[in-house]
Amino acid sequence: MEIEELRKQCKRFFWCESIPVCQELLDIYANFFFEAVIHHNYDQVKTQADADAKMVFQMMMTKVLHLKNVLNGVDFTSKNGKSLNNIIDPTIVASLIRNIYETTGMFNLIYQESKTEEEKQIKYLLWVHAGLSYRNRFDGVITLKENKNKMENELKQMESIRSEIEQSSLFKSMDNKNQGKIRTMIKKKDYLIKFNGNEVVFLSWRELVQSMDIKGDKLNQIYTYFSLYAHPSNVAVFQFANMFGKKDTAYKDIVIFNLQTAFMMLSIFIADYIKTFPEVLKTYEKMGLVEQIVINFHNRIARGGNYDINESWKATG
Repeated sequence: MEIEELRKQCKRFFWCESIPVCQELLDIYANFFFEAVIHHNYDQVKTQADADAKMVFQMMMTKVLHLKNVLNGVDFTSKNGKSLNNIIDPTIVASLIRNIYETTGMFNLIYQESKTEEEKQIKYLLWVHAGLSYRNRFDGVITLKENKNKMENELKQMESIRSEIEQSSLFKSMDNKNQGKIRTMIKKKDYLIKFNGNEVVFLSWRELVQSMDIKGDKLNQIYTYFSLYAHPSNVAVFQFANMFGKKDTAYKDIVIFNLQTAFMMLSIFIADYIKTFPEVLKTYEKMGLVEQIVINFHNRIARGGNYDINESWKATG
């Protein structure tokens, strides 16, 4: 392919100025996820943490497909023949993208931000404990004996997790203050932390932008922005009211703007996943050159060239 033609094909996916082009790009992501699942599903892993990482990868594939489907919009015709024109609800799109942000941030925090295997294991165990803790809130509505037995087993698992964390050499090397921070996270059912040596630093979902090393301030407030849509805030309500005038297509512009963040998050996730499981790079590099370049572009524009998946972009000259 000539360089100018390659640039032309890539450019339309760099900025994605229409919904159909956004859907095409989501197809590119979905195709990579699917091929990677097919070719690497049975690759051996050494830990349960890495086995769970592979399942998160599959979950991300379905998120991409659901997001693409939402972009088809909805319409409706009532029994008396009155109709609603096809629309895309940006609040639904924003909720899906917030989930993609959270999944990407979680994966990066546990599998890439961790500087040692022990840091990774403690954060992973806190993540598992948090999920089990929230699920055990339903103990009051459990009726089936098998479910009660499962809950009891999970309570034992949670206690085992707490013990494993406290028996780790990293935990034992901490002073009382930082050991207390870990116990606080267990009590809060949370896992958003990082380590500075033996010091524990609390994080928020919004701060994961820094953990992912996203450059500048382009996404510093993006989690708050998506949360305004994901929750029934008054801001979400009055913005919704202004999106769907008879001749107004403002909702399409908002959707396209929101999708730019989704593309960054998906590309960051893919880059981090390949760094965690280097064998997957072989599947990535079997894709067409355009596909490799555009996926890496959205990762590169967010974090810079140090995070390149490969050097496919050099083919554009």
